[in-house]
Amino acid sequence: MAQATTETVEQDAGGLPQLTVFEDGTYTNQVAWLLLTFVLLYIVVSRMVVPRVTSVLEEREEKIAGDLDTAERLRAEAEGVREAYEASIAEARLKAQQTLADAKDAARADIARAQAELDAKLMADANAAEERIAAAKAEAMAGLESIATEVAAEMVAKLGASDVSSEAVGKAVSSAAKEV
Repeated sequence: MAQATTETVEQDAGGLPQLTVFEDGTYTNQVAWLLLTFVLLYIVVSRMVVPRVTSVLEEREEKIAGDLDTAERLRAEAEGVREAYEASIAEARLKAQQTLADAKDAARADIARAQAELDAKLMADANAAEERIAAAKAEAMAGLESIATEVAAEMVAKLGASDVSSEAVGKAVSSAAKEV
């Protein structure tokens, strides 16, 4: 019966027996529960939470390292592409300059050839004109001598000298033409 009364008193006091710190005056129950809770919490955190956080941090670090490696590789590739682009631009400029120089040389050669052809044609035309002029002059001179002989004979006749023969007038005109 003594036990029944103690149980009744504890049940009548209400609440949890582990929280009856002030009644028995010790903190042993609270310290025990604190240690038990701390150990359980430590086990849960160390076995579940810390590995997850650690794996997340490691994944993040690996991803950042991978991204940095990828960025460095892409930067190196971009640099190589830029250098190749600049080299191709320089090569294209050299080819363009060479093509321009070749075109200028070809144009100069064409101009020189056309000038030489024109000079030859003009020289040939000038020579032909000189020949025609010389032929016309010779023809005119030949005709001039006979005309001059006739004119001189008529002048002599008009002046009153009828005894001059046409042969003598022709000889005089021929010798005068030779002097000219």
